[in-house]
Amino acid sequence: MSEYGGVEVLRLNPSLPDPVPADDEILIRIHATSVNPIDAVRRMGYGRRVFKLLGAKMPLILGHDASGVVVKTGRNVTRFKAGDAVWIAPDAFRDGTYAEYVAVREREVAMKPQNLTHEEAASIPYVALTTWAALVGTGAIEPGKAAGKTVLVHAGSGGIGSFAIQLLKAWGANVATTCGPGNVEFCRSLGADRVIDYSREDFAKELKDIDVVFDTLGYLAGVEKGSLRVLRRGAGAHYVSIVNPLLPWIDEGGFILGGARVALTLLGMKIWMRLWKGARYSWAHFSTSGAVLEEIRTLVEAGKVRPVVQTVMDLSDVAKAHTAIESRRTRGKIVLHCLAADAA
Repeated sequence: MSEYGGVEVLRLNPSLPDPVPADDEILIRIHATSVNPIDAVRRMGYGRRVFKLLGAKMPLILGHDASGVVVKTGRNVTRFKAGDAVWIAPDAFRDGTYAEYVAVREREVAMKPQNLTHEEAASIPYVALTTWAALVGTGAIEPGKAAGKTVLVHAGSGGIGSFAIQLLKAWGANVATTCGPGNVEFCRSLGADRVIDYSREDFAKELKDIDVVFDTLGYLAGVEKGSLRVLRRGAGAHYVSIVNPLLPWIDEGGFILGGARVALTLLGMKIWMRLWKGARYSWAHFSTSGAVLEEIRTLVEAGKVRPVVQTVMDLSDVAKAHTAIESRRTRGKIVLHCLAADAA
C-alpha cells in the first residue's frame, strides 16, 4: 500500500524487488501468511507516527506472521540453512509478510511445527507472541505454572483468544471466556471451563475472584470497568490489556503531549489498582521472539495447541480478507496462500 485508507489501498505490486538478506538475516520464501486485526487498523493509519519514527515507510507491506522455506542465509546466520521450513512473526517496524519473500533477523525465526501445514502454521506466530507478551512479559503468568489460577480471556473465539485459551489450559489454568452465542460450544471445545455468552449474561455479574484478566477487546469495547471489578483482591491479581490508547493518543497529540497523556494515565491506573485491590494493571504489545516460537512449537507438536483457521484465501484476495476481519465475526484466523507457493 502506498497510502492509508480503506481496503481499496491494498494492491499487489509485482515490480517490487526481492529483499536481500543482511549478514544476520534470513531470506524466506513465504508459503502462507495470516490476517490480524492489527493489519486492518494499521492500513487505516493506526500508530503512523510511532511506526514512521521506528522505520516503517511507504510503500508499506503489511502482515505480521508467516510460514515458509529458507532460501538464503546471511553469512553470520548459524541456526538455519536453505530448505528449512520455518515460521515467523517479524519486527513490526519493517516490511511485512503479505509478500512472496521476506528478509528477517535470525533471532525472529523458529522451525515450523512438523505436524502443521504452512497454512496452519501461518495462523499462529503473531497471536502466540502477543499472548506471550501479555501473560508472560508482564509477569501475570509464569510459563507452565498456571495451576490453581483462574484467568478470564475476553473474546475467546478470536485469533488471540482461541490461542490464549489453549495455552492457558496447557499450563494448567482454569479459564473463563466471553463470546457470542454462535461460539459457545467452540470455546468449550478449546478447553474453556466457563463460557459467558455476552448476549445473555453479564460477565461482571457472573464471575468473581479472577486472578488474571486478559483483555483482548480493550478500552473502547467497554469491558475494562467490569474486568477490574471481577479481579480478586491481593498480590498476584493482574489486569492486562493488549488494546490500549498508547499509539492512538500519540497519533492524536504527538510524542510530547500524547506521550505525556499515556504515561500519566497508565501510572494513574497502576496506582489506583494497587490502592483499590492490591492488584497490578498493565498494557502489553506484540514482541518478536524466535525463542518463544520454539517453545510454542513444542506445545503444538505435543498436541496441546492446535491452529484455528476459519478460511484460506489467495494473497490476491487480501481486500476481502480485510473486510472479513473488520466485521469482527471471524472464528480463529484468516490465512492467505501466497504467490510464492504457487511458483514453487
